[in-house]
Amino acid sequence: MAFEALAFLRPGIQRRLFALAVSLALPLAAMAGARALEKLKTEQALLSERSLVTSRRAAQLLDQDVYMARTLLTSMAHLLDVDDPTLRNDSLIRSLFRESSPGFSNLWIADTTGTIHGSLVPPTFANAASTLRDRAYFQRALLTRTFTVGDPLRSRILPGSPYVVPFALPILREADRKVVGMVGASIAVDSLAAIQLARDLPLGSVLTVLRADGRVSLRSADMDEWLGRTFAGSPLLALDRRKPDVVEAIHSLDGTERLVSHASLRSYDGMVYVGIPVSATLMVARRQFLRDVAIGLVLTLIVALVALVIARRIADPILALTESARALARGDRDRRSLVGGDDEIGVLSGAFNQLADTVRDRERALEESETRYRQLFATNPLPMLTWTVTTGRIEQANDAALAFYGTARLEQKSLRILELLVPDEQERFALLAMPSIGGTARAGVWTQQDATGQNRQVEMFVGAIEREQQTVAVAVMLDQTDRLRAQQELEDSREQLRQSQKMEALGSFAGGIAHDFNNYLSAITTNAEMLRDDLPAGSPLRDEASEILGASQRAAALTRQILVFSRRQVVQEERVDMNAALRELERLLHRLLGEQIVLELACGEDVAPVLFDRGRLEQVVMNLAANARDAMRDGGTLRIETKRSTQTSVELVIEDDGDGMEDTVVSRIFEPFFTTKERGKGTGLGLAMVYSIITGARGRIQVNSERGVGTRFTITLPIAADSTLVHEVQVAAPEVLGGSEQVLLVEDDDAVRASTAAVLTRAGYRVTAVGSASKALALFDSADKLPDLLLTDVVMPDISGPVLAERATRLFPELQVLYMSGYADDDLLMKGLERHALNFVAKPFTSAELLRAIRRALEGRASN
Repeated sequence: MAFEALAFLRPGIQRRLFALAVSLALPLAAMAGARALEKLKTEQALLSERSLVTSRRAAQLLDQDVYMARTLLTSMAHLLDVDDPTLRNDSLIRSLFRESSPGFSNLWIADTTGTIHGSLVPPTFANAASTLRDRAYFQRALLTRTFTVGDPLRSRILPGSPYVVPFALPILREADRKVVGMVGASIAVDSLAAIQLARDLPLGSVLTVLRADGRVSLRSADMDEWLGRTFAGSPLLALDRRKPDVVEAIHSLDGTERLVSHASLRSYDGMVYVGIPVSATLMVARRQFLRDVAIGLVLTLIVALVALVIARRIADPILALTESARALARGDRDRRSLVGGDDEIGVLSGAFNQLADTVRDRERALEESETRYRQLFATNPLPMLTWTVTTGRIEQANDAALAFYGTARLEQKSLRILELLVPDEQERFALLAMPSIGGTARAGVWTQQDATGQNRQVEMFVGAIEREQQTVAVAVMLDQTDRLRAQQELEDSREQLRQSQKMEALGSFAGGIAHDFNNYLSAITTNAEMLRDDLPAGSPLRDEASEILGASQRAAALTRQILVFSRRQVVQEERVDMNAALRELERLLHRLLGEQIVLELACGEDVAPVLFDRGRLEQVVMNLAANARDAMRDGGTLRIETKRSTQTSVELVIEDDGDGMEDTVVSRIFEPFFTTKERGKGTGLGLAMVYSIITGARGRIQVNSERGVGTRFTITLPIAADSTLVHEVQVAAPEVLGGSEQVLLVEDDDAVRASTAAVLTRAGYRVTAVGSASKALALFDSADKLPDLLLTDVVMPDISGPVLAERATRLFPELQVLYMSGYADDDLLMKGLERHALNFVAKPFTSAELLRAIRRALEGRASN
């Protein structure tokens, strides 16, 4: 904007012409506005007068037409007879028509049943009726026995079925004044003089006739919409009858503001309303304004002619530049402007020459582009199609499209683009994939059939061009079937990874609290046991100590359940026959499900053993069965099936026909603590533990569910190798649990250390207890005699238990080691425990469990 302002300040034709135009236009515009306002007031008064005069004249014209019709029908009633032959009546009617006004569209005579016995225009059309019995005006004339003016209606005998105004007059027998027939006439609405008068008014004017009951019986415009509409009860009707000379500005129901006047009809009870749009006055004022502006322009031209001599020097370069432009338009691409200078015209001349160069270069580039387009279209390895947007008919297809869709199919002349899509997507494609001119847009992925008849997922990029006055769509097809399939598989893998990460995070959390929690439980358990054993059998305090011991054991079980997520528990993996395991669980499952649920067990014959913890397999099945039971409150069927999936895996399928789940619920069922059950009826850990157990055993679990249909869990587990060894059955603990050996106890928790030392001392062992690994190493350096057993916690603040044991056994190979921990976070230790190469007792432990583990560790030395 700043550049344009600076350019305007330079001397040149732009500033001079602008100053001249402003100096002339402002006073002329003010004069034109004042005259237009005055003209508006004058025209409004004239328009009101014209409306009033027109309404009165229209009423007179309508009265004349009604009187003329009544006079003619009176003559017809005396001359015609319904008993005469129809041909005679037709002849008489034609004679009367020639002698009367030619404004009538039809004349007729009929009996009291409405049957025609003579007519000016015989009912020869296919859709014409030969009876007037169903016409309301005919029935009203019979009832009233007087001349009747009917409401306009569609003619059944005239071509095009125009609106006509019907008239009817009963024929009365002189003897008894009984109705013996009916004569009638009709006048086309368009031929009514009043209607023609209204149509000579300004655009938007209307003439309306209201009956005494407020019903619209005639209108000069929109007859179909207004005919029969009633304004009964309107206070304006009574007011109009009292004030015939009033002209009012009224907002009509069609939204137009009109000046409305009215006049009463004399021929029948009704009112004629004429409305002229108020905007007509504005049009007159606008014409006055334009005339004033034209006068101002003439004055401006006079001034311009005086200034022409001065502006000659400015106009000549413009004319020269104009001639150069015309030559360029005629096709002379080498024509250039020779006008120079540093003013606006000089700059314009340079821009013109630059434009001429650009036009020439672009025309050449367009020709080259057209050639390249045809080559690219034909040789493009991707399928390309063109079709007309209006018809959808395919016009062109390149070689790749012929190969993809089939040559014979695309060579059909009437083939439309929608026919390449599956039927379910055709309507949506027609609505969403319409191209826009001048651009190419991704039109989405659509299901199409290839040359072999298979459905393929095809991504379309569609643009549009104008060619030969019609819009042509140009589309490039990209087969995305394989990519979308791979993308879906990748998304499934990512979902598995995200779930694994959630479980890993929960495992870290569970493992973090397990160590301290199990230490507390160990101290509680051992102290409660010693307290219980010291109390006499009949003492109530002994029962209370037992309650403390039971509560600590239940807390320990809950901790072990949470530790499933940490995957730091020792798992007893073995070759498990799933079919045998499920058959052994069958009775327990029946009791779990109840009588309302049917259990179907289908064991495949070729199901190989899997490497799994037998107890955890039972936990998985029971957990999923319990969830299925809760989903089938009114009964149903639970189906458990095993089958061979691949050469290296087997499947366990658990399926119910219960309530099912929405997709939003399915996406979260493996999240810890997520549950849809009522408060107190579910913890949200069951399915999360199932997921953790299955993935921890190198398996996969998938769920498919539909609301109101049911849920299906599919568990895939790897087949156990033939070389996999079954864990040996552990030898029962010896009856004698005590001893007199020397035990070095290393435990950083004071309560656990004290209670553990007390248990060992009661069992006869000689115990040396220290609170850290560094103190234990110091004892090894200064002790005169080597202890028989090192009992150490795994997780300690300074030096861990495994590191302490490694240093001690390096110095004293004969030393036996027993580990104890509520959470083993040392990977090497876990691997050793799983191979049964290390002695381990899990916290919290009972006195018996601890003493058995110590005896096994000490006897392991004796057996070496």
